[in-house]
Amino acid sequence: MDSALLNKLARYCAYQERCISEIKQKIHDLDPLADSDIYIQWLQENNYLNESRFVGLFIRSKFNQKKWGRSKIQFELRKKGISDSEIQAHWDEIEEDDYSEALKTLLSKKAESLKTGTSTEKYQKCYRTGLSKGFEPGLVSQVLKGLFPKGFA
Repeated sequence: MDSALLNKLARYCAYQERCISEIKQKIHDLDPLADSDIYIQWLQENNYLNESRFVGLFIRSKFNQKKWGRSKIQFELRKKGISDSEIQAHWDEIEEDDYSEALKTLLSKKAESLKTGTSTEKYQKCYRTGLSKGFEPGLVSQVLKGLFPKGFA
């Protein structure tokens, strides 16, 4: 095991939470011939790398900072090779009330920003905004019913 490479990986993990796929990519970038499993095992044993801790932090930060919904968060975690069971174990990191409130705030701001267009067009734009942020279609429709009392769903 190369101590210089191990030192770089330890610093890489200490700087920010990482997942296993990011570490494998970093190892490949630094030394394509290195056996990544040895380094990953050492990082996990010394608590530099913890996939469960990464998932919890990822979910909280993407929701709190970027206001992403569950669908988008789950998609991004799957891209990183995180299992569905690991993702499901951390959904309680987001309170249901906070989740609904974030969607209401997002859609309200979007509705207020739309100056032109019919009510139907505004509804559709708000609906697409909610979906693009990763919120569930049923929840988006439910919130929009409160914003657009006539309803278009």
